[in-house]
Amino acid sequence: MKRFIASSFLLAGLIVVSGCSSQVAPTPSPTPSVSLPAAQTPAEAKASYKLIAQASCNKAQAEGVTETSDSFTAVMTPKSQNYKDFSAAYLVEPDEYGLIWELDALTSCADWYTFSMADEAGTEAAIDVTFNPADSTYQTVEDFGDSGIYTYRFTVQDGRVDTATNVEEPTKVTKITYGPIGDAGLTILKTAVDQHLAQG
Repeated sequence: MKRFIASSFLLAGLIVVSGCSSQVAPTPSPTPSVSLPAAQTPAEAKASYKLIAQASCNKAQAEGVTETSDSFTAVMTPKSQNYKDFSAAYLVEPDEYGLIWELDALTSCADWYTFSMADEAGTEAAIDVTFNPADSTYQTVEDFGDSGIYTYRFTVQDGRVDTATNVEEPTKVTKITYGPIGDAGLTILKTAVDQHLAQG
């Protein structure tokens, strides 16, 4: 994934000759070379993004994930760290807790769910993908029927989804952090599970 702009800075040396008053004039530094990501056709973008979606969900399942957006936080632990057989939950501030039952409810796994289900069915995933080489973002468009058409723009870090922005609501950005969910995340999971079990 060529997400970051790579630049190379070459410094010219200033040579001072000992015992002499004259100096060698410095060679002008060349303009840093900038290598922009290559453009991708929609088919290439879709193939690239499929790998990103897979890597994102795999890491989330293997190491855990925390997803935050405005007053919403979703967390998932690896199955080995389940709490009373549950591994994913959410919090809507200030005190609305709930369980997450399916992986496609997590931003880090939603698109991989679309791709993998299509693979199992032997069909093409119903998701359109474009790549913007100017900022190295991927944009997806999915039609969910009665629920509407959703368009998201994704930034990618280390080959995995890093942020997701709802294009229709550009201020709605989901930040994705992979790894242990920490004490705050565990509190969300435990509270959601305990509330669910208490309801019978």
